[in-house]
Amino acid sequence: MRLGVILGALAGLALATGLILHFGWRQVGDAALATGWQGLAAITAIYFVCLLISGLAWRAVLLDAPRNATLACLWGRWLRESIGNLIAVLPTAGELAGARELTLHGVRPGMAGASTIVDLTMELLSQIAFTLFGVALFLTGYPGKEIGAWLVSGLAISVLAAAGFILAQRKGLFDLLEKLPERLDLKWAWKALPEDEGVQAGIHTIYRHHRRISTGAALHLAGWVVGAGEAWVGLWFMGHALLWSEVLILESLAFALRTAAFVVPARLGVQEGGYIVLGALFGLSPEVALALSLLKRAREIVTGLPCLIIWQGLEARRLWLSRQQTQIG
Repeated sequence: MRLGVILGALAGLALATGLILHFGWRQVGDAALATGWQGLAAITAIYFVCLLISGLAWRAVLLDAPRNATLACLWGRWLRESIGNLIAVLPTAGELAGARELTLHGVRPGMAGASTIVDLTMELLSQIAFTLFGVALFLTGYPGKEIGAWLVSGLAISVLAAAGFILAQRKGLFDLLEKLPERLDLKWAWKALPEDEGVQAGIHTIYRHHRRISTGAALHLAGWVVGAGEAWVGLWFMGHALLWSEVLILESLAFALRTAAFVVPARLGVQEGGYIVLGALFGLSPEVALALSLLKRAREIVTGLPCLIIWQGLEARRLWLSRQQTQIG
């Protein structure tokens, strides 16, 4: 599994590097640098607004939450995305770390895992809705242009992934995964939770709260729309501004490609190639499209590194306190 992740990351990195070298690294770099620190600061501000919206969406589906649950969800969400964008050891590494942070802030383990899974489901479904909205805009606004088969395939993969994820929740897959290590008598197996407090039970309980589910999905959809502002602002600072409707189409289709390529760490190469193809629909040169992708990569580093540093500091402190308690005991 880890070898496959490493090979996928290397292949994606090679593709992204090859595209930049092919279209001219100087031209791509000049276009990205044209935004300056003001452009990077602007899209970073938009990102943190989206982070707030996503954290509130997670909080909406969290039951029996402690008093500091909103801050815990915001922190967990920031950590989820930082690990996914910068470390990407496993496709779900960020989600696992985020759920663990909730437990350390007073959320029951079963509910922490269940809320993470439900929140991820609402995010995926809202992304599909956002993409369908973008497709509708494209078909009505640009009737002479065709959507490529690769994009239809990407959307189909996203829909199938969402359907499979929901089916797994209904069929009790997460209950099996939760108990599997103990059944196999593995040394690192965790202590099984009571049946009414486990992840699977928590998932079913959350889905009974329809208003919470609707709120979470609506917030995620709003987050996708606001997140498109990153591309709009970035292109404006580059001097290649597009209409807001065009940016919505561009980003909604690009997000669909990123979701379909979830097995590729950090979507290396996929994001760059997607922006080149999609940007061409609106007259963006490959150099500008690649510069937009690099600008987003830079934002991921600027927002992700501080989070990972804080996380490691917290982990070191927890380890030190644990050892101190062991020595006292």
